[in-house]
Amino acid sequence: MVVPTTAAHATEPTLPTQQAGAGRTTDATMPDATMPDATAAEGGRLTEGSRLTDDGRLADVVSGSGASVPVTLITGDKLDIGLDADGAPVVRDIEPAPRSDGSTVVFHTIAHGGAVHVVPNDALALVGDDVLDWSLFDVVELAKLGTAGRTGEVPVIATYDDEDAVARTPKVAGATRGRALPSVDGRALALSDDGTWWKGVRGKSGSASAARAAGSLAGVEKVWLNGLAEVTLDVSVPQIGADVAWSRGYRGAGVDVAVLDTGIDATHPDLAGRVVEQVDFTGNAQGARDGHGHGTHVASTVLGDGAASGGRYKGVAPQARLRVGKVCTDAGSCPDDAVIAGMEWAARSGAKVVNMSLGGSATDGTDPLSASLDRLSRETGTLFVVAAGNEGPGAKTVGAPGAADEALTVAAVDKKDKMASFSSRGPRVGDYAPKPDLAAPGVGIVAARAAGTAMGTVVDARYTAASGTSMATPHVTGAAALVAQQHPDLTGGQIKALLMSSAKDLGHAASAQGVGRVDLAAATLPQVIATRSTAFGRTAYPHSAVTREITYTNLTDEATTLDLTASLSSGDAVAPDGMVSLGADRVPLPAGGSASVSVTIDGRVLGADGTFGRWDGLLTARDTSGTVRATSLLHTFLEAEQVPLTLKIVPPADAVGVRYGSAVVMPVDDKVLLHDGPLTKTGSQTITVPVSRRGTYTAAVPVTWRDADGEPQSAAPVLPEVTVDEATTVTLDLRELTPVEVRVPESTEAYATRSSTERTSATGEWRMTTELAVAYGAQDPHWWALPTGKPRTGTLTHSLYSVRTTPVVTLRAVGGGEPFTLPARYQTPDASLLGAQIWLDGPGIGLHDVAIPVPRLRTQGRVPVVYAGTGSAAELADADVRGKLVLLTPTDICDSTCNFPRLRDERVAAAAESGAVGVLVTTANLTSLGTDDVLWECSGGQETCPPIAPYAALPVVSVGHAQAQRLIERIKAGGPGVELVLGGSDTPKVYAARFTTDGRVPSDLRHRLDAGDLNRVVHSFHADRPGVLTQLTWQQQTPSAPTGTTARLPLVATQQRLTVYVARQDDAIDRFSAFWGDHTDGLALEHSRGETHDTVLGRKDDIDWNAGPAVPGAVPQVRTKSGFTLATGPCSGCRQGDTFYPTFYLTGSGGGRQALVGILNDDLLSESLFGITSCGPAAPPGFPTIDSLCDFTLSDGSGREIERRTQHLNAADLGGQ
Repeated sequence: MVVPTTAAHATEPTLPTQQAGAGRTTDATMPDATMPDATAAEGGRLTEGSRLTDDGRLADVVSGSGASVPVTLITGDKLDIGLDADGAPVVRDIEPAPRSDGSTVVFHTIAHGGAVHVVPNDALALVGDDVLDWSLFDVVELAKLGTAGRTGEVPVIATYDDEDAVARTPKVAGATRGRALPSVDGRALALSDDGTWWKGVRGKSGSASAARAAGSLAGVEKVWLNGLAEVTLDVSVPQIGADVAWSRGYRGAGVDVAVLDTGIDATHPDLAGRVVEQVDFTGNAQGARDGHGHGTHVASTVLGDGAASGGRYKGVAPQARLRVGKVCTDAGSCPDDAVIAGMEWAARSGAKVVNMSLGGSATDGTDPLSASLDRLSRETGTLFVVAAGNEGPGAKTVGAPGAADEALTVAAVDKKDKMASFSSRGPRVGDYAPKPDLAAPGVGIVAARAAGTAMGTVVDARYTAASGTSMATPHVTGAAALVAQQHPDLTGGQIKALLMSSAKDLGHAASAQGVGRVDLAAATLPQVIATRSTAFGRTAYPHSAVTREITYTNLTDEATTLDLTASLSSGDAVAPDGMVSLGADRVPLPAGGSASVSVTIDGRVLGADGTFGRWDGLLTARDTSGTVRATSLLHTFLEAEQVPLTLKIVPPADAVGVRYGSAVVMPVDDKVLLHDGPLTKTGSQTITVPVSRRGTYTAAVPVTWRDADGEPQSAAPVLPEVTVDEATTVTLDLRELTPVEVRVPESTEAYATRSSTERTSATGEWRMTTELAVAYGAQDPHWWALPTGKPRTGTLTHSLYSVRTTPVVTLRAVGGGEPFTLPARYQTPDASLLGAQIWLDGPGIGLHDVAIPVPRLRTQGRVPVVYAGTGSAAELADADVRGKLVLLTPTDICDSTCNFPRLRDERVAAAAESGAVGVLVTTANLTSLGTDDVLWECSGGQETCPPIAPYAALPVVSVGHAQAQRLIERIKAGGPGVELVLGGSDTPKVYAARFTTDGRVPSDLRHRLDAGDLNRVVHSFHADRPGVLTQLTWQQQTPSAPTGTTARLPLVATQQRLTVYVARQDDAIDRFSAFWGDHTDGLALEHSRGETHDTVLGRKDDIDWNAGPAVPGAVPQVRTKSGFTLATGPCSGCRQGDTFYPTFYLTGSGGGRQALVGILNDDLLSESLFGITSCGPAAPPGFPTIDSLCDFTLSDGSGREIERRTQHLNAADLGGQ
């Protein structure tokens, strides 16, 4: 995902936040009111009534503790992503998609360097083989896509061997073809989020060639996420010496500059008559018009003439011509494929320089955006000037396409040449190459304001101020235009070299400023420039000497001689003698001529125990007077010696059909400079992974098998710790596995279960969670864990979340012999299946939740049962199904999962027409009845949404295969009529438990809960009209075991009660969060609302939801006897210092928190996602928007309006308090 690189946090307000622990009021950063418009209340989730148009920052959407954003992986697995107490992304819940082979899915959650990836094990081999990119599993980037309106699909870019292969892109089930991208030999695709595309992938066990030979990946080289980049002057222009360049006659005349951004307001006086071409790549109905403001601001910084300000806010190159490519939506999101298409156009449009004030996630420079930039630069000589990004001050945060080798990547400084804290820092991820390249002013930049927009801090009708590397970049673009005017024969690469060679060293680290701040006063003087890369890349042990050549070009008319010196260091370590050497220490340079010198770095001098990792330095060229004429960065990454780490796995006793998943190996000592991602290896009984010597590691290998009875079994054993000084072999003996079980006082079924082992490194830099997860299915899972000891380095935590329900359907066969029970399951015990209607709504999307009731059998009485084979018309006719249950074995459309649309439309519909009262389904390996698409796209707006079909014409129940075979034999035998005794409950009872063990995986994970171990909670869901819950979650927190994880609870209809038994924990707070909607028109839901309740449970408790009218009020924090409490998001009605914040929650008489309302930044009523009537533009009836500011008043007791502002008061006003 690419977004404009405006530094939102440079102007963020702060609100007091109610914190966990002692409950003190402290500072907490809140979203800027001018940035996203989608926020979620505590425990919330993007849902009905949401219009998603924000810039995609997860923190802006998940504004309250416990809130989440739903995302879907290309595998069809669904995740809820939120933020923990420290603001770091956390996976709150995982709902695995059924696999075609019925296997349990193991998920690896890997957190490193601020990124969080969740990879199901059946995708890991293709990730390791470089067929699938890690970005496909970056949950924050996926959340950005969701909040930008990309729901119901996963946008990707597939790259191929060549352009011909792109043209031959075949049609693949579950994939919709988009635009071709020739510069990367690629094509944009949209993958449906139901897992259809993934089911067609071959070679999941680790054969890249098999994957590329057939199926969904036929002919594909690699699949990447089609993410969203983000769009990231009266003092700043002279700061970089532009006025000096102007005095020398250089104002950009005759130079074409392209700006790829949110478009342009071509009517702005500062840009009048300057736009020679404008092209839209986003499908905007108004072409390249700027409805955001970012693009106009950036363009005027490059070349605005300041006409509306009397010349005060003039750009750097006020005589250059402008070509505009709109690659970002009016919401500020920039799809990667649109950005690439824009780059392809710009490079061939006649533009000498291209400004890209946008950027995505940090990469190693091989991503499609960076690859396109590099190829176009080399083929056309175009210079792309790119923002470094606003993810600083952390290291390795420079985003794509700024990570590209050929990009001139720009950091931001303020007007006093201090580094902006938000400016992204290098080095580049992966190979640690030097980035950014240089810096420019990017704080408080005043430039043109597009009509009808309010980006940044508005100065007046024509101008606005903004901060970010987005604002720094156009300063450098304008500088490049002046240089291009002065030296029209220079290529883009030479212009880049000249600007870097002449930059002013500000004394900051090279990883922050590059070579320094752009200096036009120096750049437009006669110059010596250094060209060619001096990055030496990564070299493996044992190292060899690596030589690069650097060329110096004398642009003056006088000969000179350069004296060269080189330095190299790694932290405090200085390069030993012989590590860096030059082909010559002195280089004569004729007037107008060039000369080259070789630079060699030889890692062999370090020996086996030297300082490995990143080495950086400078190559400085001085003339005979000692004046520095050119400076070049040197960089290499020397890998440590690698030795084999071998994992030998002893399978469980009596195991058959053992299958080994891919292994994941992670460093835990934080001293091993090896990779920026974990090590992966295709699974087998013996797995060997090369690792760095003198390192400490952890590893995980999922294993599945069948026991002697043929029942499927699963385990995810973790090797907690191994220190490797030489070739090392470790044995994982699965004969020592212990079962993972939760038993409660009555018969239950697994609704949602997660068993995880989390391993963190010594400093927390790395975190890996290996997790078994299962959703409700045709049978309960059989899980095992391998007990461990306590590691010496870092932490280890084992967690088990278990949610079980009493059966909603039971079947007992009678007649023709001894009675027996058939294991029976609906597709879900929930009252309804949830879906959505979705349509375009301006720059965002509109959606309605849809609740489709699941037909059920009655819960008492007897019904005759017959057998009708696969369910063909002839078989149904022969079976005489009228008034009976019909048992089917449709092996042609069902194996471990069913093709549910065919099951519903062919077999169940035919049975209904024949008069059956329900359908039972069984196959030998059945684990799921399958799913159908529950997202309906309304191409022409809400009024064009297609009718919503019912779930099925009859109740559909899966039954256990062995017992079903026994029933079939009894039916075929004839004799007394065979019937099924019906049982179950429309509203099941729920048992929820969380078990956590720190320091080890315990030897006994068989948990038995008796009545005395449980707290009973009766939930009453009030509503004035019939409706249904769309989300119900539970979270249990204790001081010793805080967690961001939530567990899903069954969804029932409103106007009903649900009894939940919670495993008692000492000093615990239990948090329940729910969303619900009313049925007002068919199956669509209106007036979606949500609520959160925190409670310290006793043995019997009642929680009333949606009780009474919702009114603004303060919400007290719940505390345990020890004083433990939870964060609740922004504090309601709080004073911070001398400022009062009138922010309140809507609350009902039941005491739960609903939406947050109040004043933010003096003028914002913060609507959330809970159906509050919109104050903004007209919306479809019953469909509130959340992306508008509301006009409201605040009055005192006499009715007098209080001025709407936050007022700083002095001590006297505060009464001395």
